[in-house]
Amino acid sequence: MVDSRFPSLNARVQAVSDALGGAFREGPDWVSYHALNAECLYVTPSVRPWMHASDLVGRSFAAWPMLDEERARWASAWLEVVTGRAVGRLVWRHDVVGSARWVESVLLPDEWRGQLVGVMVWHRDVTDRQKRESALEASVERLQLAYGLARSGYWELDVTTRRLTWSQEVFDIWEMEPEHFAATYDAFLETVVQEDRPLVEQAVSRAMHTHTYELEYRIRTGRGHIRFVRSVGRYHEHGAGRGVLFGAVQDVTAQKESELALAASRELLARSDKLAAVGQLAAGIAHEIRNPLTALRGFIDLMYQRARSNNRRYLEIMRGEVSRMEAIVSELLRLARPDRPQFQQLDLVDLVQEVVAFMSAQALLHGVDIQYEPRAATIKVQGDANQLKQVFINLMRNGIEAMQPGGVLRVALWQEGGAARVQISDEGSGMSPDALARIGEPFFTTKEQGTGLGVMVSKRMVADHGGDLLIESEVGRGTTVMVLLPVANGDA
Repeated sequence: MVDSRFPSLNARVQAVSDALGGAFREGPDWVSYHALNAECLYVTPSVRPWMHASDLVGRSFAAWPMLDEERARWASAWLEVVTGRAVGRLVWRHDVVGSARWVESVLLPDEWRGQLVGVMVWHRDVTDRQKRESALEASVERLQLAYGLARSGYWELDVTTRRLTWSQEVFDIWEMEPEHFAATYDAFLETVVQEDRPLVEQAVSRAMHTHTYELEYRIRTGRGHIRFVRSVGRYHEHGAGRGVLFGAVQDVTAQKESELALAASRELLARSDKLAAVGQLAAGIAHEIRNPLTALRGFIDLMYQRARSNNRRYLEIMRGEVSRMEAIVSELLRLARPDRPQFQQLDLVDLVQEVVAFMSAQALLHGVDIQYEPRAATIKVQGDANQLKQVFINLMRNGIEAMQPGGVLRVALWQEGGAARVQISDEGSGMSPDALARIGEPFFTTKEQGTGLGVMVSKRMVADHGGDLLIESEVGRGTTVMVLLPVANGDA
């Protein structure tokens, strides 16, 4: 704006002084007027709580008491005003001896006769406001730290628009970048494990009536990991029927895994207790019935020799049943007083071949064809030959007896990494998931005349060799048993 009343810049400064001097004698605001070289030409009397006017007038803002980074911000704002004639704004810290105050300054270009002649700066003390903002920022930082330590985050769902807002902590739990998330309820549901999605939708629907939301569910993170999360929240209705569901979510994967591990440990402990009880029972039974069985077997053999041919059939049945009873007693004794394995280096390929040859006769009686497929010429393991043979005899016998009236028993052997693998697969009727879960329990069996001890003893023997015994089965498709044994040093 052209102003013909001021013949010089000094007259302009005097006019500013006359106009502002009376209005800004006291108060939180003060005004300074600067030449284009940033020299301060005038300040209002209200600057006195800050400093003396003589400390400012005749000096550039660059000489005012402030930190170097504040001077750089002043210079940037000043450049915007004098080159672009734009309004500049900044908040800076004014350092004085013994204290520091925060000031918000607004820089306004001053024009005279169409030319930029100076810059007028309005200053306001915003120390209290800055302290409140700093305290709020610190509180938010502490809250974010607490969320991070608790692996928790904040979320908010606009039920009407289905827009979903996540805090950064939620993105961290989901292992996802904000730009890769569509920020909608439907996009969130896509991350929930499919089996748990109905539970989540039911909980959200229920929250609109109960105003509370609490649920544990599983998610698949951006990196493909499965995590357990626990979410709690509240539903709040605004005007015009708009509803918002907000709350917090916490990663409880570690807790859940600990609970599952504890449950598995308790189950293992229960099985150990049961096994110990079976061992004590086995010792008692063996001592009580082994001698009578020996006597029975002797008298039956004697009667068989003297019996007529038409009576021998019954005695043969009796001999068979007594033999079965003796086998049960032998397994119980082995369970009660297991032999310590005598380890030596063995060729597992030859050992399994011997067991296959031994079991071939029994396989023929049941109409079963054993197909042996060793995928290595030799695999060395450290083990007890007798115990390992017993393990494979038990497992092959189970497979043969599971196939009625016959089939193919496939035995494969190979090395994978540091483990030797022996796989025995039958074409029997298979087992249900419930039966499979109980295999290895004392006296649980799927065979009419089984004892339920063979698999349990085999598992223990394999474990004594540092290996593992795994069973997979499906009704109507048969059963596969995998024995894993560590390869001897130097052959891994």
